[in-house]
Amino acid sequence: QRIERVRNFGIIAHIDAGKTTTTERMLYYAGFTRKLGDVDHGDTVMDYLPAERERGITITSATITFGWKDHLFHLIDSPGHVDFTVEVERAMRVLDGAVTILDAVSGVQAQTKTVWQQASRYQIPRLVFVNKMDREGANFERCYLDVQNKLGMIPLVCQLPNIETTGDGTRSLLGIVDVIDMEHLSFDQRSLGASVARQRLAPGSELHAAATKARTRLIETLAELDHQIVDMFFSDEVGGDHLRMPSEEVHAAIRRVTVASQACPVLLGASYRNFGVQPVMDAVNRYLPSPLDRPSVQYTLLPGSPLASARQASKGGAPADLVPLDPNAPLVAFAFKVVVDRRRGPMVYVRVYSGTLNSRKSLINATCGGVKERATKLLQMYADLPEEIPEIRAGHIGVVLGLKATRTGDTLLSSDHPSIDKTLTKKLSKTAGASKRTAGSVKGGAVASDSFHTRLGDALLGCAPVGLLLHGLTIPPPVFFCSVEAHSPSDEKPLMDALESLVLEDPSLKVSVDNEIGQTLLSGMGELHLEVIKGRLLDDMKVNATVGKMQISYRESVGEPKTIRYVYERDVGGRPAKAGIALLVEPLEAKREGSDAGDGIEIDTSAVEGSLLRAFDAYANNNNNDGGVDGSALSVDAVESISNAIHDGLYNGTFRGPVLGFPVTLVKASVMDVEYFSPELSTPAAFRTCALMALRRAIEESKPQLLEPIMRVSIQCEDEHIGAVLSDLGGVRRGKVASLSEVNVMNGVKDGKLVVADIPLSLMIGYATTLRSLTAGHGTFTMEVLGFDYMPSSQQAAVIKEARGY
Repeated sequence: QRIERVRNFGIIAHIDAGKTTTTERMLYYAGFTRKLGDVDHGDTVMDYLPAERERGITITSATITFGWKDHLFHLIDSPGHVDFTVEVERAMRVLDGAVTILDAVSGVQAQTKTVWQQASRYQIPRLVFVNKMDREGANFERCYLDVQNKLGMIPLVCQLPNIETTGDGTRSLLGIVDVIDMEHLSFDQRSLGASVARQRLAPGSELHAAATKARTRLIETLAELDHQIVDMFFSDEVGGDHLRMPSEEVHAAIRRVTVASQACPVLLGASYRNFGVQPVMDAVNRYLPSPLDRPSVQYTLLPGSPLASARQASKGGAPADLVPLDPNAPLVAFAFKVVVDRRRGPMVYVRVYSGTLNSRKSLINATCGGVKERATKLLQMYADLPEEIPEIRAGHIGVVLGLKATRTGDTLLSSDHPSIDKTLTKKLSKTAGASKRTAGSVKGGAVASDSFHTRLGDALLGCAPVGLLLHGLTIPPPVFFCSVEAHSPSDEKPLMDALESLVLEDPSLKVSVDNEIGQTLLSGMGELHLEVIKGRLLDDMKVNATVGKMQISYRESVGEPKTIRYVYERDVGGRPAKAGIALLVEPLEAKREGSDAGDGIEIDTSAVEGSLLRAFDAYANNNNNDGGVDGSALSVDAVESISNAIHDGLYNGTFRGPVLGFPVTLVKASVMDVEYFSPELSTPAAFRTCALMALRRAIEESKPQLLEPIMRVSIQCEDEHIGAVLSDLGGVRRGKVASLSEVNVMNGVKDGKLVVADIPLSLMIGYATTLRSLTAGHGTFTMEVLGFDYMPSSQQAAVIKEARGY
């Protein structure tokens, strides 16, 4: 398929807005399926996991390829639940456009804003589909005004609903009015909506008058954004008449402003009733961009790359930091998802940005330090059904088999890519088996340990990336964790194999091992996330294990500034080691927005070089008379090696706090002085261990504190229940109300209140039941991680007592 006719787009929305139902209709009308899948019946193509069909929700983003009117669609159906927001994040990373679905009754909801912001972060053009227009309480006008007021995007109303109201007040959707072509669309229910009848609007009718008004407003809005349609409007052909403006010109103008993310077209329908899905597919063709319409992807050129000198010498042409969309250029691809198949092994989903990926092609994983990979097979995915293909060209999405070291977020290059140093790649490929990536070394779990090895291939842990890199993904911090234990020693290996597969598939899942008690811990994004993981582990993978009670993943920090002097002296492997360090630890101010265990760590080693040289001079002067030292200073490499070792030791010391073993955050560690004893004793390894032990000692003596995850909670309820909800938030839940606003105000009618509050996660467990009780079953809420904040002393004592048992 020609690249200008390719559409890489996704379906994004709040949970239960109708994403999967809409996708199933698209597949049916495109001729891909012979019957309509139903979420309630558990027979959809896109929700193929047992947990998805059992719960009736989308858990993992599913990819499918199909054709529509001489265009090729690569469609990704993403989850709507906040616990699976990482699935949306990685989908947004590789898409060119998106269809945002709104519930016509609820309008813009909390998770709608979240996924909209994710799309905005990647500057993805969007169109809006207002679904469920057949329901009581549906309000199209309110929805498109929500797009403007809550999402900050100019809506381009392209359709109007034709609604009939009977004598008893019942409303029914009869059809859709196309204000661009001035036609009425009827969907034949005998053919399940596959047959669409178009009829010109009769001049003088109510529908014609409403469509004329809407078309005028649409063209006036476009005129404020696009100068080409202004020129056409005042041309002799149109003569300033909105109705004489050719439909092709209106479509072209909508496409220009949509691709530029200046506005978004708004359409309507009722997917479950088979209304309005085909016009959405047509709008994807007309308005959403092809890969050619999107800006070229930026990359980071790493130091030491052969391209560095060529980049400096290049003049004119395309900027050197942009990947060209050229199927004949060297290959650049991005791995955005990994699925472990029992028969096929790791299935790596990639978006090819440049070049052509052929079967049996040799690849370089630039993120893993240049490890060599080989693509044994290429697949085109239809949800969970694969079809083997010979190649994946630039601008397309596909699946690669045979990659052993690749995980989500990695950059893949052709083996002859000019940014790769061939000698470096060859060296790495020979020594790749010496080490493994470790999941426990990544901060964010309840405790961190490098004793849990994931089978992610022969990648080198800590090896610097090579060549060029595409930007990766933003993974939020996990906030819940639970223990998992095999039933018997013979079940331990199947458990570890299953965990390795789950970690490889889900970058938001963290696995760590508490070395003190030998317990394996799973950390995830929420209760539902870990419940789904538990189900997959025990039911799908048939692992004999016990999953413990879900717990909160806290953080630890220092309580007050503390300075200590620590000397490390020990025999390591039969060789003596000795080093000393003076260290100051200080607490940092809590920053809720975007706080993470990996953030909030400041390490100052600026004093190391001077104090190290002074210490060495003192050692040399004391030992000159013995003839053991020639009096020369430490080499620059030796100073840098020791300084880096101290930095690494301090950073590794933040993986586990002294209170309950949670990661340390919001701390500044400053090296004040070092003690040097001799080249044989004061090695970089000795300083690394000394720094780690000094940090732990300093935190222990600084009256350490626990930090708890804070959630940004959005609660929607009716006016009559707002008092009870606010009383509950301000009482036992220690909530801080950020805003209180009216919900869906239209023509003076208020549908309720929206409360946004910051609440500790520990006090949100079981809140769904409480909210139902407070609001007679009508209240709803969503929440997302806001950050971490210091815990009150009384609450901290209770948490410590519960964890320790005393």
